[in-house]
Amino acid sequence: MPRNVYFSQAVRSEQNLYEDLIIESLKIYGQDIYYLPREIVSTDDLLGEDRASKFDDAFMIEAYIEGTEGFEGQGDLYSKFGLEVRDEVNFVISRRIWDRYVGIDADSERPQEGDLIFLPLSNKFFEVMFVEHEQPFYQLSNLPVYRLQCALYEYNDEDFDVNNDDISQLERDGAFRYELTLQTGITAAGKVELD
Repeated sequence: MPRNVYFSQAVRSEQNLYEDLIIESLKIYGQDIYYLPREIVSTDDLLGEDRASKFDDAFMIEAYIEGTEGFEGQGDLYSKFGLEVRDEVNFVISRRIWDRYVGIDADSERPQEGDLIFLPLSNKFFEVMFVEHEQPFYQLSNLPVYRLQCALYEYNDEDFDVNNDDISQLERDGAFRYELTLQTGITAAGKVELD
């Protein structure tokens, strides 16, 4: 059975209308997130992974959180090493919005695995594990959204140089630091004593 000749799948005006409706629904049902593109500072040539990363920018965009009953994943896991939180979440973001706000400055054609998403609603970072760029599959011969599969991020002393107080505070709280207080005093024997 052939397709109806009165409907075309590749009319640019219909594609734009469809994409505008998706962007509007993301603005209605979505959450504000901060997208932080990863910049690799140095790479381990033997293992092929980054030794050090930094995050210089935080772009606020809207994203729809898939899942209506909370975060997915394995949840909280108790082991002999303590409590591990293995939350996962899927974000849906508009291609046009990502290109307009993030893609130009990030020098990337699409969201990359390893980038971070900060969700102010839960005050947590999520790392992009996989970017699905073909879902929904070519409706009206168009791909208007990215679907980002993300996992809870474990801070590993990366450098965050963004102009956002919430993100900077999380960096300060999670950084490795040692507080050392030195006080001098002279004992009765005339020796200097450190507390």
